[in-house]
Amino acid sequence: MNLKKLVSASVVLFSVAFSFGQEQSLQSLGKVSANLTSLSIDYQFPISESWVMEPKVGIAPAHQISDGKMELSYKYNSIFVANEFRYLYSFAKRAKLGRDTKLNSASYLGLKTRYNFGAFNNERNTSYGNTLNLAGVWGLQRNLDSNFLFNFHAGLGWVRDFDFKKSAVYPELGIGFSYVLFK
Repeated sequence: MNLKKLVSASVVLFSVAFSFGQEQSLQSLGKVSANLTSLSIDYQFPISESWVMEPKVGIAPAHQISDGKMELSYKYNSIFVANEFRYLYSFAKRAKLGRDTKLNSASYLGLKTRYNFGAFNNERNTSYGNTLNLAGVWGLQRNLDSNFLFNFHAGLGWVRDFDFKKSAVYPELGIGFSYVLFK
């Protein structure tokens, strides 16, 4: 085997090995997301081999706590800031089995926090205050295309309204799609 063929084969093998390794590590993703209850700009980035953090800012229905229940008002909107920690427990197993792990596709356990500012288009009704939501969730994130993601999560949450000194426990459920702007 001559030197030219050896160098060419080495370059090809190195490239294949390098690209295979890249697909098996968590990625940073800047994205725009829309789900049942919000529209947001998110940035998901790895903080370890199995953990990602996802801060976001967006617009969502205002929250109101009435009779011990959280109610969403699609008529009144609020700006929110949020953060989510996700433990991607199936990521390494999916990679080992040769399943798709692009765009951090995996099942996860997560802790979500979100602070909703009072309704900004609430001129006459003052029953929508500043709220803090905390929720533990199980979910999954799957890539649908090179830039599209599907996300589903379900869990249990707690919300506190700081203006009206009320709180409630609620079911946390989300189904949404994201478009990845940059990696």
